[in-house]
Amino acid sequence: MSNIYSRIYSNLCSKGKLLKEHYVKGSNLHRHHIIPRHTGGLDEDDNYTYLTVREHIIAHFLLWKIHKNVNDLRSMYMLGANLTYEQRRIVGLWCKENKIGWFCPEVQKIARKNAMKKQKEMNSKQTFYYWSTPDGRKERASLGGKASILSGNNHEWAYWASEEGRLERASLGGKSHKGKRCMYKPGDNSFKRVKPEDIDTYLKNGYIFGSPIKSKNQYTKVSS
Repeated sequence: MSNIYSRIYSNLCSKGKLLKEHYVKGSNLHRHHIIPRHTGGLDEDDNYTYLTVREHIIAHFLLWKIHKNVNDLRSMYMLGANLTYEQRRIVGLWCKENKIGWFCPEVQKIARKNAMKKQKEMNSKQTFYYWSTPDGRKERASLGGKASILSGNNHEWAYWASEEGRLERASLGGKSHKGKRCMYKPGDNSFKRVKPEDIDTYLKNGYIFGSPIKSKNQYTKVSS
């Protein structure tokens, strides 16, 4: 059977050699090593043939059938071929044994670093809810001035103070107002949502609990 594959491969490469003069930028032709570099083939004109992408995939498939070299399956995959489950299993085991691709220690190190960075970014945004809790408010109050807030592990709070953070905070809707109290100053038509730690300050400035709209409705009912 390998003799049949060898003959087909030889014919394919011979046909491709005739297309050498058409091998220019934009021609959609690939330069293929007749004897692949992974089996000792050299970068010499006699070892080149010129194939379409589909023919290039077929060429490596034929080489796989002839020599059973896993690198030809990998070449097929890189050229866009859909490998079978068995072919993927063979490639995976070979890469694992040789610490290639995903199994390379350096690649895994980079992947872990990126995963930790992504998790840190997610945790940074989730931290906003911590700052809304009693413990978070207490810790925030102890941070002091802006310099303290922007330093060390408190950079998350600086994010929520930025333009991007304010936009995201606005998108949270009612969640961002959890724990706040409605207060207004008699005579005003607007009200404010006040954080628990700021209530005393607003009371000293003449604010009372509730909203002017609700109060007006109550007065209307009493007068009627």
